[in-house]
Amino acid sequence: MLNFNSKNNKVYNYTERFAKSKLKIKPKFDEFRTTLGSNGGIKNKLTKALNDYNNKSEKSVKIRLLVITSILIFIFLYLIEFDLKIFF
Repeated sequence: MLNFNSKNNKVYNYTERFAKSKLKIKPKFDEFRTTLGSNGGIKNKLTKALNDYNNKSEKSVKIRLLVITSILIFIFLYLIEFDLKIFF
């Protein structure tokens, strides 16, 4: 007669070899940032970012940011063919 017994699934006794606990992956600098957290709108995000920039930035970062923005402004003025001779 036909055998209607279903197969039992195999049970493995697996123990983790290297990881003892669950690994939590989080970005490296999240604990130092004040801009993370609640999303309160654009104004709130902007004020948090400005406060973070003013509180934790160094002099070299400010100089680098100034140089990059000035280069981008001059590139934009060159692309729109703005005449800088009016300032000199």
